[in-house]
Amino acid sequence: MAKKSKKTPPTAAPVAPALPPEVLAALGQQPTHQEPRTFKSEGVGAIIAAGWKAIFRPGENSLRVHMAAQFYPWKVGGLVLAAGVVAARAAAVSGTHALVLALATGTGAWAALRILRTVKARKHRATKLASEWAEVDPAHARVCAAAAGVWLMAVILIQPSTLTAWWWSGLVGLLALLALGSRFWAHHRVPRVLAAVDEAVAPPPPPGEHVVARKWRTRVANGNGALPGTKLTDLVDESYGVRGRLHLVPGRQTITSVRAAQGYIATALGVSEADILIEQVEPTEDDPKPDSSILDVKVVTVGMLTQKVPLEGERLVVDGDDVSIRMGPYADGDGEALWRLYTADSIWGGFVAGSTGSGKSGLIDALALGIWQTQNTIVIYLDPKNGGSSPRIFDRAHWSVGKDPGTWDAILDGLIEVIEARGLENSARLKVSGFTPSKERPGIVVIVDECHVVINPGNAERWGRVGREGRAAGVQAVYASQIYGLQTFGGDDAVRSSATAGNTVALRVSRNQSTMIADIPLDPSTLPKITGVGLVDSGREAPFKAAWAPSETTAAQMDAALEHAPQELDPLAAGAFDAGTKGLYSRRHEIAEQQVANAEERLRAYESGRVPAAREATDTEMALPNITGPTLFEIPDIDPALLTDTDLGLGILAAANRDPHEELLATWSGAARAVLATLIEHGSLRRGEIEQRVMEAEQCSRATVSRALDDLAEAEVIEPLPKRKGWQLTA
Repeated sequence: MAKKSKKTPPTAAPVAPALPPEVLAALGQQPTHQEPRTFKSEGVGAIIAAGWKAIFRPGENSLRVHMAAQFYPWKVGGLVLAAGVVAARAAAVSGTHALVLALATGTGAWAALRILRTVKARKHRATKLASEWAEVDPAHARVCAAAAGVWLMAVILIQPSTLTAWWWSGLVGLLALLALGSRFWAHHRVPRVLAAVDEAVAPPPPPGEHVVARKWRTRVANGNGALPGTKLTDLVDESYGVRGRLHLVPGRQTITSVRAAQGYIATALGVSEADILIEQVEPTEDDPKPDSSILDVKVVTVGMLTQKVPLEGERLVVDGDDVSIRMGPYADGDGEALWRLYTADSIWGGFVAGSTGSGKSGLIDALALGIWQTQNTIVIYLDPKNGGSSPRIFDRAHWSVGKDPGTWDAILDGLIEVIEARGLENSARLKVSGFTPSKERPGIVVIVDECHVVINPGNAERWGRVGREGRAAGVQAVYASQIYGLQTFGGDDAVRSSATAGNTVALRVSRNQSTMIADIPLDPSTLPKITGVGLVDSGREAPFKAAWAPSETTAAQMDAALEHAPQELDPLAAGAFDAGTKGLYSRRHEIAEQQVANAEERLRAYESGRVPAAREATDTEMALPNITGPTLFEIPDIDPALLTDTDLGLGILAAANRDPHEELLATWSGAARAVLATLIEHGSLRRGEIEQRVMEAEQCSRATVSRALDDLAEAEVIEPLPKRKGWQLTA
C-alpha cells in the first residue's frame, strides 16, 4: 500500500495590502490593520502649522507660558477695547440701543465678578488667573471691573466716530490699564514665575543624597550660587539637626568668605544665620594639622536657641587653678559658653554688650550668681538706674551704689588703693607675683552696669588701671552697656582693650555697633531676636543661649550662694578701701540706710501734698532711663577752670568754636563714618556717588554701604533729598 502523503492546504497568494476591503473579503482574507492616514504639512503649510501651534498651543517652556501672568492684563485690555468698538457701533443706531448697552455693561461687570468667584472659573484656563486674583485681592478686582465698566459706558455714551476721538479714548483706557495692572504685575513678578519653573524641572537627587546636600548643591555650590564648586560630605543627622564636612575650593575660598556669605547660605537652606555653625576642623592625634580647606559645618533645624535654659545648680567649671562660669549651651548643644573668672595667679573681668531686650540683665545675674558660688569673691555693684538694672544684685552686693557720681569716683579711688596695697603685700610679705583667691583674702569684682554713664574722660585712665593692674591683685571689673563705642569707655581705647582682655560677650546689637566688636569674628547683629542668644570671644565661634530663671528663683539661688560667700574683706583690703574712699567704705551701710530714709521722706511729702525738705548732697538721685542706641553727640565735660570769674566767657567761646562734626564722627565707625565724612565734605551727593566713594575708601561691598545708609537714616543723622536726588546731613 502506497504511503499517503499529507496534503497541506493551499495558501492564498499574498495580496498587496493596498487592495480594497471588499476584494479581500471575496478572497476570504481579513483586511490588515493600517495606520490612519495623517496630513503632513510641507513647505508653506508647515510654516502656517508651526505658527498656529506657537500661537494657540505653546510648549511648557515657551516664553508665553513663562510670561502668561504678565500678558494677561493686556489680553483683558484688548477684549475690553474690542467690546468698546462693537458697543460704540451698536449704540450709534439709536438712543435705545445705547441705554440698553450701558445697562448691559454695568450688569456684565457685576456678573463677571460673581462668575470669577466660582469653582469652574478657577479651573478654566482662560479665567484661571483672573479668578485667582479675585480671590487674592477682591477689592482690586472690583476696582478693575468698575473701571472697565465705566470706560465702556463712556464709549457708548460718547460714541467716538473720528480717529482723534478714538485715539483719546484709547489713551485713557491705556493709562487706566497701566495704573490698574501695576498691582497685578507686582504680585506676579517674572522672577517668581521663573523660580517656580526652575524648581519644577530640577533634576531628581542622586540615590541616597541628603536633602541638605541637595539644597547646597543646587542653590549654593552651583555656578550662580554664593560658594560655587563647594560640596558637603559625611552628613549625619543629629538631635539638633545635621553635621558634616564642607569642602572649599583651595586657593579661592576661606572660612572668612564662607562666613561673609552666611546670609545667602541661610536663605538657600531655609534656616536663620544663627543656625548655621561653621568652624575649623579641630586637630587630633591622627591629624594634628587638618586641611584648612575642609571645615566643620552644622545646621541646626530643631530651634534649640528658642528653648529656655534653666539657671540652676552649680554654675562653676573648675579645672585646677582655672575657674569659669557657665553662661549657657551652644546652639547645637555641644558644650557651653564660659566666662573666665580665675586662672593661675590672675582674676579676669570683661564686657557684656546687648541692646534692650537682648537678655543682658539676666546674663549679669547669672555671672553674679557664679561669682558668689566661688565662696571666695565679693561683688560691688554700680548701677546708674538705682538698682533698676538688677534689683537682685543691688539688694545683695557687698556695696551697692545707685546714681551717685561722687561715690563712683570714691570707689574707683578705693579700688586703686586696694590694688596698690595688695601689690605691696605680694612683694613684701607673700613673695608672689599674682593673686590666688581664698575666703580669708577674697577677690573683688565690680559690676559696672550702664558703664557708658559711669566712665568718662576724667576717670577713664583710673578705670584702665583697674583692668591692667588689678589682675594680679584680685580686683577686676565687669562692664555692661548697650553700646560699644569709645564713648562707652570714656573715649579711651586703652580702657576698652583692658576691659575686653578677659571676656567679651555680645548679645544682639545694632549693625553699626557690631562692626566695632572686633574681638568676636561673627556678626552679633545677625543674631535672632531671641532673648539670651549671644556670642563669645573665646571658646567656639557659635551662638549660645544664656541660662535664665524667674526673679524669685534667681534671688533664692543667690541667697543660697551667699550663705557660704565671704561677708567682709580681709583687714588689709578693707583698710585700704576705707582709706581710698575717705571713710565711705566703713560707713556704707549707714549711708545706704540714710539714703533710703531720705527717699521715703521725700515720697511721703509728695503724697501728702507737702514740699519736701531740702535735699542733701548724699541723697539718692533720680535713675537714668535706658539708652537704646548710639548717642549722636556727647555733652562736653566743662573744665572747672572755665567756671572762674576771669575765664568764664573765654571758656564758653572756646567750646562754641568746636567743630560739631567731630563728635558726630566719633559716634560712628566703618562705612557709616565714611558716609558721614563724605557728606560733610560735599554737602549732598547722589546714592551712587556715595557708594562709589565709600567703597573705594573702606574697601567694602555695596551692600555694606547700603546698610550704613539705612542705619544713619534710621538714627535720623542723614535724610534723603526730594525726588531721589541724593542724601544730605539732617539739619
